[in-house]
Amino acid sequence: MNSFQTMDLFTLKTDYLSRLPVGSYRVTDYCELDVIVTKSQLGRLRYVDLTLPLGVYIEGRLLFLYDPYRREIYSTHEQVDYPNKQNISTVDFLCANSRDFHDRDSYSLKSEDLYKLPSDSHWREFGLPKVKSSATFLLRLVKSLNVSSFQTVLKKSRFLTDLKGWADVTKCEYSVEHYGKWMWSNEYMMTCHLPNVSEGELLQLITMIEESDELEGFRFLIETEASILSLFILGDMKRGYGVGVFQYGSDE
Repeated sequence: MNSFQTMDLFTLKTDYLSRLPVGSYRVTDYCELDVIVTKSQLGRLRYVDLTLPLGVYIEGRLLFLYDPYRREIYSTHEQVDYPNKQNISTVDFLCANSRDFHDRDSYSLKSEDLYKLPSDSHWREFGLPKVKSSATFLLRLVKSLNVSSFQTVLKKSRFLTDLKGWADVTKCEYSVEHYGKWMWSNEYMMTCHLPNVSEGELLQLITMIEESDELEGFRFLIETEASILSLFILGDMKRGYGVGVFQYGSDE
């Protein structure tokens, strides 16, 4: 696994892909790109979205993976090793590849109140690509960013029952706490811890979230050495309007 500060297509092809052995490859960005190419064709790839992961497979086996979210290159082929000792944290990457959040409809203020976040939090946003399957893309995103938990506040409802059922079946560790100022409030906060959940089970959860019309908002939590990030997904990725928004505590 090698890390990098920035990446362009020329560097990706000349410093990494050119070192792969001769063969026939399946190349995919796990969303729209999915082609079979030879070694020479691999070097002539033009339309590669560097905001998406890029996987190169040979005979069904992953040979090479470019991960833009964590700024890492992984390869099972020793000649692809490229000396670079930089270690880039999730916070560093998101800050470098994002801009100030424009507080759409005071979303950050509502979220600070809902999830009891510090009022002096930092809020940043980054664009998400237009994809055919937003659930599949979000699965790759949360896996790449090492999302540790999912959390939402919702009223006692069919969806809350379905979420608890999913957690019970998958044996996902979770908690449901009464939420609200008044004892008779029917709102609850549910937190699901995801490290031991399989990709298939996580895809089920993301699909449930996407298809629900009862959720007003939800967040993914990312644990880092310095702090815990809250990741929110807004907009419609299928139409090209997706935005990732993350929050982290103010520096002391």
